[in-house]
Amino acid sequence: MKKYILISIVFLLSAIVYGQQNNTGGSNQKNLNSKSDIKISIAPTNNIALVSQGVTGGPGMNNKPGFSTSFEYLFRTNKIINLGFGLCYQFAQVEYTPSMNTGDWFTGQIDKISVISFYFSTIVKSKQNFYLSLNPMITFQTNYNSDFITDNQSGLGMSVSVGKYFNLNNKLRLNVEPRLWIYNIVPFQDEHIYKKLTTLGLNLGLVF
Repeated sequence: MKKYILISIVFLLSAIVYGQQNNTGGSNQKNLNSKSDIKISIAPTNNIALVSQGVTGGPGMNNKPGFSTSFEYLFRTNKIINLGFGLCYQFAQVEYTPSMNTGDWFTGQIDKISVISFYFSTIVKSKQNFYLSLNPMITFQTNYNSDFITDNQSGLGMSVSVGKYFNLNNKLRLNVEPRLWIYNIVPFQDEHIYKKLTTLGLNLGLVF
């Protein structure tokens, strides 16, 4: 957690300095549309570990709450497609329950998963401030151990969202987006039980 906070602070300060260096000070709409953006987001999430291949037996599974927070740097222009990059931390829980396949020895388990993701944003703008965001990401699980039922989530993944910007004033916008994260599509390690973290959340962000 301390490493994540330090990386996040360095990333945010670097983005702010870069934005100030590229700010011409103009207040007209052309400059507003062409400047870069910094976005800070947080999202309550619901998590489950999907089985990606045919696996029989095993414990049952319940959805559990979690949260996500991210910093994102966006190169905003008048073009339809905008690009950016970001850093995301996510805490997720997946609950496994006894079933007829587990026997009496298994009484249940909750995997508490922490992941850090670096991602590249592709944002397709639409009318009335709506947009589609596609974000391939590189993810590292920071707390994996052999007691987890869920696979190590370090690997390549993807997040997808559809959202809308709401103008709060000339310098600040709010964005609201349902977002789906799919982790470990391409794993960095061998898998043994084929369970991949999948998260659905409502992402709320301030853009300035």
